[in-house]
Amino acid sequence: MVTFIPPYMGEEIKSNAEKKMFDVLQELKLEDVYVLHSLGLPKHQSKIYGEIDFVVVCKRGVACLEIKGGRVECTDGKWIFTDRYGVSHEKPEGPFAQVTGNMFSLSKVLKEKFAGSPHMKKALFACGVIFPDIEFKSVSQEIISEIIYDNRTVDITKYINDVFDYWSSRQHREPSMLSKTEVKDIVDYLRGDFSFIPTLKDRLDNVERRLVRLTNKQYQIMSALGMNQHLLIEGNAGTGKTLLAMNFAIQRVEKGDRVLYLTFNKNLAKNINFQIENNDNLKVINIHALFGEYVAVDVEKMTANPQKYFGDELPEAFFDYINGLSTEELDNIKYDLLVMDEGQDIIKPVYLYSLDTLLKGGLEQGDWAIFYDEKQNIYNPEYTDGMEILESYNSTRFKLFTNCRNTVQIGTYSSKTSGVEMTDFLQENGEDVQKSSYKDETDFKQKIKEIMKNLRGEKVELADVVFLSPKKYSNSMLSAAGISVNELGDDYNPKSPLPKFATIQGFKGLDAKIVILVDVDDILEKNWSKFMYIAGTRARTLLYVVGSEEFWETHKQPH
Repeated sequence: MVTFIPPYMGEEIKSNAEKKMFDVLQELKLEDVYVLHSLGLPKHQSKIYGEIDFVVVCKRGVACLEIKGGRVECTDGKWIFTDRYGVSHEKPEGPFAQVTGNMFSLSKVLKEKFAGSPHMKKALFACGVIFPDIEFKSVSQEIISEIIYDNRTVDITKYINDVFDYWSSRQHREPSMLSKTEVKDIVDYLRGDFSFIPTLKDRLDNVERRLVRLTNKQYQIMSALGMNQHLLIEGNAGTGKTLLAMNFAIQRVEKGDRVLYLTFNKNLAKNINFQIENNDNLKVINIHALFGEYVAVDVEKMTANPQKYFGDELPEAFFDYINGLSTEELDNIKYDLLVMDEGQDIIKPVYLYSLDTLLKGGLEQGDWAIFYDEKQNIYNPEYTDGMEILESYNSTRFKLFTNCRNTVQIGTYSSKTSGVEMTDFLQENGEDVQKSSYKDETDFKQKIKEIMKNLRGEKVELADVVFLSPKKYSNSMLSAAGISVNELGDDYNPKSPLPKFATIQGFKGLDAKIVILVDVDDILEKNWSKFMYIAGTRARTLLYVVGSEEFWETHKQPH
């Protein structure tokens, strides 16, 4: 396993290319390997001060890496660097001369420091130049093609070994391998007392970037999705269902198909619409809003019994309306593909019969893909009946196993507290789950203020924080305590700097960098497992659970 020093990239690192390579180097598979970044060289051989972007130290030796982002060209011996804004800069010294100079300077420093070590005298020093954003094609006498990494390179371990091989071939004698102790001595000397203390924001950003990149592995299933007509894709929380659903829908739209992307949760539909470009052939909407586009809402019935109205009466009214249309009228509103996200809440007979008429070929002969997690079903008592209908259409099943959203700490905690088995996590470590206890309402207010003060002190933006509660904000302890929030709903402001607020139910299918779970004392026993499973797994990098002393005593969890 590779060890980074420092373990996180701080805010001062502005280069996207360096950030990209920080992630790529995580995949380095060499024994006892260390990667140091932004290493200062006060004893540079030709300049007062030099800096190496990355230094790899392992048994094979020491390799200096120079990272160059953006567009890079060498013409008539002149180096032209073009940044992300299209601004070009000409420099007399290119990256190959720069990194070679750094390599010789570092070699001199270490050989003087460890003059008594027989291995150090013959230790291998190497260097490479990395262009992560481009295919590097320039040719000149200065350029060493054997040590180039560009956007065509797929294996970072092979590349580092190739760099060592190239410089080894230029030695007059066989280089010495470094022992494990010598590797550690070099690392300790270079950065042993490094005082970098990353802020919480740095730590969370690095974990999140790693999780997002790894989530892309779920797209390997996309090729299989395109070859099947009826798809049932099941996956636990955090396994990438929404990412896959969005990508699948967009691919079909790009082929010219009309796609209906359906959710149960209106907040999820809003979030997806916010992320994708407007397209007349892609409709993303929650199911009740869809029905409401065709049937006027009966305010009296909705007010009298909203559960009955939205669960039965509105979809039945929609079904009657659709079936009253002429064939020509119906053909004009039908879709080529139906995608359901968080489908466990929509898979009920009355909904399916209503949607059947909107799909070309119906559910039996039309194209549909349903992404679901039965463990998050809190609205649909007819789930089993609905699933039997779908299974009768010769559907193809896929199952997503790997949780790519949560850190190991958050996933393990959510699994244990909810009783829902989740065993397959990406091994991405993060912060421990923070458990906070309060005595009374006054103490609760103080604890919440302390949490937010600490987050601000660690440079975390409060807009990255979401309070989750089983209650609406007006009925929550946050409201009673006068804590200002940006509540998801009709008045939600995406540009607000305030922390967000949502009910656990209303945040299904969504996630946030930081989640603070409140009002846990008021989660009903019958809802405990599903609510804790849903709430805990909404947090990508940091989870707080705030409960009363009585709550923690009842649940016997340390705080």
